[in-house]
Amino acid sequence: VITPAALHFMQQHSSELPEINADEHTLTIHGMVDRPLVFTMEDLKRLPSVARVHFVECHANSSPAIHDADDPNMGLPVQYIHGMASCSEWSGVPLSVLLNEAGVKKEGTWLVSEGGDAGKFSHTLPVAKAMEDCFVAYGQNGDPLRVEQGFPIRAIVPGWEGPFNVKYLKHIKVVDQPYNTWNESMNHSIPRPDLGGKSRWHHFQMAVKSVITRPSSGHKLPGPGFYEITGLAWSGWGAVRRVEISTDGGKTWKDA
Repeated sequence: VITPAALHFMQQHSSELPEINADEHTLTIHGMVDRPLVFTMEDLKRLPSVARVHFVECHANSSPAIHDADDPNMGLPVQYIHGMASCSEWSGVPLSVLLNEAGVKKEGTWLVSEGGDAGKFSHTLPVAKAMEDCFVAYGQNGDPLRVEQGFPIRAIVPGWEGPFNVKYLKHIKVVDQPYNTWNESMNHSIPRPDLGGKSRWHHFQMAVKSVITRPSSGHKLPGPGFYEITGLAWSGWGAVRRVEISTDGGKTWKDA
């Protein structure tokens, strides 16, 4: 279930990976708070910490749209279609600890998280979710974050779409409404036929998903017989308790 850090999928919104000196990097929390605060990496590592297993998934993972562009790296096998999802044990400071230290004002209901990369990738997050289970991670699978995964710190927003998990986290501003940041508006809005071509602006949890990894696209079976079927199932809504599988096109189903 755990993806080795070196094999974790990467999605980058800047033209190149940033070179950040962890000894100089800080996280600022400001906006609608009682006490604007600046945390160094040393400060963060002295605070109460958690280590939890969560998956991170690109919001475009499994999208049929990107697999029709004649890209040789898109299509078969299944890794190219569903591979922008990985699972790690992340360690860091609960976001609730940091926000409580700053003192969120009553009217502060949303956060704007901004990265320290060249493009200052930004995304908004409801304070309620931040207080529930989010954290600022500095470790992945027992090691410091790799630069591809947001070194020295990144946001982890369990079960929600990848863009919420802002890498190279630099600023968190408490505000009273969702900001339609550039990436949210231009890259991550979803025009929908069922809405008359209008876009759905706010989409949060990753829905329940599953994929058969073997035998699957690209695998050739030598002949009739018994074959072990393997796969994965995951959900942003919580733990998957039961999986059913069909070998006759959905006519009948059995527990996996």
